[in-house]
Amino acid sequence: MKLNRIEWAARLVLPGLCVSLMGTPVLAAEKTAEVPFSTPPGITLVDVMKIISFAAPQYLWRRLGDAHGKPLYTSDADASAGGKSTCYADCAVDFIPYVAPAGAVPFSDWTIVTRTDGVRQWAYQGQPLYSYTGKDPEGEPSNNGSIVTTSAEEQANKDPGSEVYSPKKGWKRAAYTPNNSFPTPPGIDLESLATANGYGLVDSTTKRVAYVMKNPPKNLKDWTPINAPYLAVPMGDFTALALEDGSRQWAYKGQRLYTFNGDFSPSDINGIRDVKDVQVALLCKHFLPAGLEINVYPGRGPLLVTRAGMSLYTQTRPQRADGRQTRDGFRHTYSSAKPVGTRGCVDECTKIWRPLAAPANGQAQGFWEVVDRPDGTKQWAFKGALLYTNVNDKKPGDIEGNNLYVIMFGDKDGLIDLSVTGGDVVGGEYRAGSALYWHLASLYN
Repeated sequence: MKLNRIEWAARLVLPGLCVSLMGTPVLAAEKTAEVPFSTPPGITLVDVMKIISFAAPQYLWRRLGDAHGKPLYTSDADASAGGKSTCYADCAVDFIPYVAPAGAVPFSDWTIVTRTDGVRQWAYQGQPLYSYTGKDPEGEPSNNGSIVTTSAEEQANKDPGSEVYSPKKGWKRAAYTPNNSFPTPPGIDLESLATANGYGLVDSTTKRVAYVMKNPPKNLKDWTPINAPYLAVPMGDFTALALEDGSRQWAYKGQRLYTFNGDFSPSDINGIRDVKDVQVALLCKHFLPAGLEINVYPGRGPLLVTRAGMSLYTQTRPQRADGRQTRDGFRHTYSSAKPVGTRGCVDECTKIWRPLAAPANGQAQGFWEVVDRPDGTKQWAFKGALLYTNVNDKKPGDIEGNNLYVIMFGDKDGLIDLSVTGGDVVGGEYRAGSALYWHLASLYN
């Protein structure tokens, strides 16, 4: 299988928003250099999702994790103390302050709290962060306090502050909430934009992505200014600028905001190909390892590929029975991908599926984690799922490894225990089996 010529006509390279019409990158300036990352190195983002039977996963909220994706916590006592750390002595044995390494500097919503013991501790939106030394309770709290368990069952009517998902009373899993610290004026929203690999501005009504540009575009018929009310007043980095017809237009950091009429869905960012100095209006960008790119396909949505354009794949436990090939139709959950780990592909498997190598000094950040393989090498994982290339893909656009099921069997000692779905009998002995699913590495909000 391979992607056709039309699909390859919409290729996006991030950061820098370089584009290519037929698969050959066009060099461009680092337009997003001033946009901060969503998290510092060593802190990850984990999507909390709900699954019921084979239905599509439902996104609930986004939390902060350590370098391995384990939950980070905030303390109610710290909030009452104005953001100062109140966890010392025995408390700091259970909840270890999440240390900011030497050389780390505050940025955006991220600050560094210096504790009385001299430790520099990361804080998000004024709340110091901690890791828990014990076993984290299974499952994730949803926005309404119910629990989304690793078995995909929802336990309703749980107190959000209960011990079901919090090790101790007064502690909560830290949520990633950029909207809380970034108010927007009427008509503009801040949303997670998978295609642009970050959080950006959108038109509240159409949900089209917002772009910034220093000068009005020459082809005004293709662009729509984001209108500001006549009585609009400056709000943070937002100001209202006059247009020639007497109306007003919102500007962000002094640059006018537009939507592009050639964007036909909320995940389109076709405007970056139309004007030279245009870029998506991003508040923050997500980390992307060196050597990787994001390709945007009209029929499939955004996918991760290597810099050479070769497809990347994830290996997860199957979760839904249909819609996998539709645009944004495949989503894996962190709780289904993470337990697979390196056990899902070892020995003979790696001759067909080549692990995507991470550098020896690679650091987890954003949606990315670095996983140690049994042979001592390191591998990149995206949203909990390890990434691979397939040797049967010979050129950019090939997708020979897409949409494949593999049945794996464990042994009597239970060395493989990945979501048991069936098995067989060999030599009079029953072997448990697990179905694993290979799919192109999709990005989704």
